[in-house]
Formats: sequence, C-alpha cells, structure tokens
Amino acid sequence: MARHHSALHRKFDLKPIAFRVMKEVTGSHPVLRKAVSFFPDFGWPDAAKIDLREDSTRSFNLLQERYSRQRTFVRSHDVDVMNPHCRFQDPDSAHRVIAFVADVLIPGHTLTPVDSSTGRQLAFDSTADSNWHFAYPSPAVLRTRHVEGAVAAIPPYKHYGHLLTDVLMPLAYALHRGTLAPGEPLTIVTARSVNPMVQSFIEGLRGIGVPVSHVKLAPWERVRAGRYLYARSHCCNLERVFATPEALGFARSVFDAAYAGRPRPEAAPRIYLTRGQTRLRQVDGEGELIEGLRARGFRIVEASWANHHEQIYWFGEAKTVMAVHGAGLANILWARRQPLLIELMAQNARKSTGLHWAAEVGADYEPLVGGPEGQRQAFSIDPAAILREVDAILERNPAL
Repeated sequence: MARHHSALHRKFDLKPIAFRVMKEVTGSHPVLRKAVSFFPDFGWPDAAKIDLREDSTRSFNLLQERYSRQRTFVRSHDVDVMNPHCRFQDPDSAHRVIAFVADVLIPGHTLTPVDSSTGRQLAFDSTADSNWHFAYPSPAVLRTRHVEGAVAAIPPYKHYGHLLTDVLMPLAYALHRGTLAPGEPLTIVTARSVNPMVQSFIEGLRGIGVPVSHVKLAPWERVRAGRYLYARSHCCNLERVFATPEALGFARSVFDAAYAGRPRPEAAPRIYLTRGQTRLRQVDGEGELIEGLRARGFRIVEASWANHHEQIYWFGEAKTVMAVHGAGLANILWARRQPLLIELMAQNARKSTGLHWAAEVGADYEPLVGGPEGQRQAFSIDPAAILREVDAILERNPAL
C-alpha cells in the first residue's frame, strides 16, 4: 500500500518522528521501556530463558522444475516485500521455530510478546528496530495479569493472508507437532475486540480437545507469562513466510470443529474470487470479465470475515480458482484436489505470493497481467484479452 505514498506524505508522516523521539527518551533501559510500555526493537533472549523445541529449514516447492516458467514470469517487475534485517538471507527457504520463552510480557495495546529482561520484542530472526504500529506507548503497566502455564499471543492482524499464514499456521504447526503434552492447557491472549477467524480458531481448538483458555486484553492491560509459546516461521521474503504445510490437515480439523453447525455452501468446480468494493487494488473492467467467466462455468464468490467457513469449502472443492492478487488467495491452502490457480496482477507489480502458496499445496499456477498499477494499486484490464488467455489455459488443462 505504501508503494504510492508521495514524498510529501512520507516527509510529514508523524509516526516515524514519534517513534524516534520515544526511543531516545526511553533509551535502552528496560525499566523505562516497561514503565511506558514502549518496546522499540526486536531481539532474542538469553539462552538460559529459551527451551528450543524446533529450528528447522524448509525449502519451498516453487523451486520445483514444474514452476520454472511461472517463477521467471513473476520475477519480472517483482515487488515482493523483503526484510533487510532478517539474518536468514535465502528467499527460497524459511526457518520454522518453536520455543518456550521464560518471563515474557504481552502488552494489550500491541499484543507483541516482549522479553521482560531486555524490553525487546521477541524475534528469532532479527535485531532491528520495530515501528510505531507495533511499539507505540500505553499505560499498560498499571494493570498486569500473571498467567501460569503455556501462553501464546495472537496480534490483531487485519490482513487475512498474513493472519492465517504468519500467525495461526505456525501455532497450528507447533500444536500438531505435539509441543504441548497431552491435556496440557494453553492460554491464548488476544485483543479485547477479537477477529472472528481468531475466535473460531480458539473455539475449534476446544472442539478437538485442546484445553484452551482465552484472555482478552484491554489496551491498558498486560499479561506476564512465565512460559510463552513462540511459534513462527522466518524468511527474508515476507511474501513467503508460510512454511508449515504439514499442519494444514490439523488446521482444517480445527476450523471444521468450529464451523460444524454451519451449513455448507454449494460447491463449484470453477470459482472466481472477486475483491468486491475494497478500497485497494480495484480492477477496471472486472464487471465484463466476471460476465465472461460466468459463461465459462465459473461461480463468482467474495470473501469476508463472516463467511470464512464458506471460503474453506469453496477452495477445498474447486478444481480451478481465479482471483486478483490479494489476501484471499491464501485460501488456496485449503485446496484438496491440487487445483489450478489463475492469478491476475498488474503488469508492473507482480508478487510471488500466489505462486508460493499454490506450490506449497501442489497446485498448478498460471499468472495473468493487466495494465500498469496506478493509485491505490488499481489497474485496468482488457476483459476480452484476459478471457482469451483463460480459454487457452483451460484448453491446456481439459480436466479442469
């Protein structure tokens, strides 16, 4: 989203200024940081506080020969977001880390776990600064809850793809790997206002027999955890943080338990996921494209937080999925039939996200591009030309 911020907007953005001032005021002293609940940088605690359960490396499936043409295509005009501070420099692999960390603070205004000794946010991969969004101050020191046993925090992500792949899936992976002893309770800490998918995840864990307690923190509260469950995947390419496909079956069972009472929608072998009336990445010409896709047997669907159960079913049953680049593409991870994913992107703003997610579940992948990206990442398409390309793809894949 920040790709099109003007130089004037960046110059007068007050958040970086406020961040620098607060960091100078609090310095590096953990007492001052804890006093104002401002934790401006990342780090990994002393080894004495760490019970490391897994540090493994996964090479990505998109390296397979079957995806070589698609890799070459998306690398042209590539706008993948990179983490320059990540100490793991291979963009084609990720580190999966599971650890219990002793004596951790979880402030309610950011839900980012913090090493109480140093006042640094927990990060296995980096020792860099954070930013204002994850480190603004709050009077959370005034009310501290002490929670015994294993504790995990789920920050208030608004992006469906990152919430699912960067947060929930690593936690599901840790639980799937038996990090907790059978019957061992887990406390999950969230913001007071809980994302519906996170609430369903917690309810689903209970439904499959995991004894979960749920603590909702107000912005002026914090938790002190004696045993924090750190479960994350790390990659210098932030489009490729997902690295736990082994846990997809476990995650599906969690959501199946949460959604057991909800009716399933009608399945369709071909679906097109529209972005609807979102503010970002609107496609000029999509209306005509949708009509053409309907004539080719595509069902038009739209994702929202309220219909997550339908998204899992649509993508689980479809043989061909088409969508504009966006968070909803993460639903390809629910695929059961190794389908074909057709991703539509701006000509000059391509990402490897869709290819990565598709490859991790063994799906086929075909990228299509429209015109150049404009304000708010919008772009236009020639619907007739895109439909001709779709026809050619379907002719090469008659089973779909």
